[in-house]
Amino acid sequence: MAIKAKEFIDVGGFDESFFAHMEEIDLCWRLKNLGKNIFYTSDSKVFHVGGGTLNYNSSKKTYLNYRNNLWMIHKNYKGKVPLFIFILIRIKLDLISGIKLLIFGNFKNFIAILKAHINYIKSINQIQNKRNKIDTLKFSSHTGYCKKSIIWNYFFLNKKKYSDISINQ
Repeated sequence: MAIKAKEFIDVGGFDESFFAHMEEIDLCWRLKNLGKNIFYTSDSKVFHVGGGTLNYNSSKKTYLNYRNNLWMIHKNYKGKVPLFIFILIRIKLDLISGIKLLIFGNFKNFIAILKAHINYIKSINQIQNKRNKIDTLKFSSHTGYCKKSIIWNYFFLNKKKYSDISINQ
């Protein structure tokens, strides 16, 4: 079943300010916050041209991924840890990945991460206004999501697929 046009419009559709990265995750997160179920079907065939919009190693792609992730968290996060603390943790993790980029000589992508953080800070009022607008919608408690750190599982436990993470433990 596809998303109904009314639901798409009610949650504000795709956030056009995201451009090319994470707009679909942002949309799904808003729908999930309203208690909607998100499904996938393994029967679908999607052909995605990797790097079709931006090259995989593009510093612009890095910038958009880090910036949009911060925007998405700020707009949609509804967890037990206060938003401010959650964002600080995310920024710290971003900087750790940035240091890794520096170690491997990828200065442009390290700078892209710093620019993403600066842009996030400059746009906090705009993003908070979007969060306030979303907060006027009926919020539902979260179910059906992984409560474990995907970062920990991916980088430290070498679990490269979501299906490798045991969400019941």
